Amino acid sequence: MKTRLIIASDISKDDEARWRGLAERALEPNPYAEPDFFLVSSRHFKGYANATLVIAEEGTEFRAVLPIAAIGKRRPMPRRIAETRSSPTAVFGIGTPLIDRTKAEQSTVGLVEALGRAGKSSNFPGILSIERLRTEGPIFALLRTVCTERNLPFLVRDAWQYGAVTRTGDWSSPVQGKRRREIERRLRQLAKETGEEVTLVDRGQDPSAFEDFLRLEASGWKSGPGGGAFALRRDTVEWFHEWSQRWGATDRVTALTLCVGATPVAMNYFVRAGEGIFAFRMGNDDSYARYSPGTILTYLSLNYLRDHTDATWLEAPTDKDNWSLHLLPERRTLSNV
Repeated sequence: MKTRLIIASDISKDDEARWRGLAERALEPNPYAEPDFFLVSSRHFKGYANATLVIAEEGTEFRAVLPIAAIGKRRPMPRRIAETRSSPTAVFGIGTPLIDRTKAEQSTVGLVEALGRAGKSSNFPGILSIERLRTEGPIFALLRTVCTERNLPFLVRDAWQYGAVTRTGDWSSPVQGKRRREIERRLRQLAKETGEEVTLVDRGQDPSAFEDFLRLEASGWKSGPGGGAFALRRDTVEWFHEWSQRWGATDRVTALTLCVGATPVAMNYFVRAGEGIFAFRMGNDDSYARYSPGTILTYLSLNYLRDHTDATWLEAPTDKDNWSLHLLPERRTLSNV
């Protein structure tokens, strides 16, 4: 199996097409490792100035792709490292590489060998940090096995849980008991006190939806220190505009919007990948905070996506102490490796 590095800004149309083809055959789907996330980031952010793809290929097919967002030094590491996550972190979900499910073991070996060859023959670092690797998935096990067999260190630096639902698990009734009654009470209260009908609308193919989202997100806590609202930076606004146009042209994005009459008060973007759905980004109007519109939206979204898609699972891979643990009852684990 051949290996090579591709600078993201120099990728050819043919290689981009091969990359997209691999995403459709991925052992574990990861939209954040696809061109319409990663290439858009490489065009808009200084933190992605060194964005690189580590490739294992066979014939005309890509068998493995690991997007590297940044290369540099990070404390406390004394040497340069390659990282799957860079700034801004808000555009990154998980760092699981794309591995061809038709040749999973061989493709994983090819990827590890590609990293080894790059470290020996180029200016590529000999240390790799994969942020937010899905721990229960087969790729985590494959990478650990291949590294162990070659006496390469595979160290888990940190791990935490996040929320998910599955068809075979709790998606039929994800929110129950007191929490469900409280959400439904707030939903009735919102309608009664505003005198308006409260509805859920999918605006995934609406090219103007991103403008409402920017406004909603900037009205809340995300506009404060550490919040990372897209509207606060020109580059994230431009990134989100291109991102929403690209994904809106597909049938893989859902922008569920909670509306009070004709007024949007909360929005949540979901992205389809393989058999699953990833919760990407949510924003809500802070002037409606007493009704918890984000919680209401998530509750309604779980039911909507269960009833209107054939996805077998939904997950919200985020940092520690995240909202998904309160509303998505099943647990999965992310690791920094």
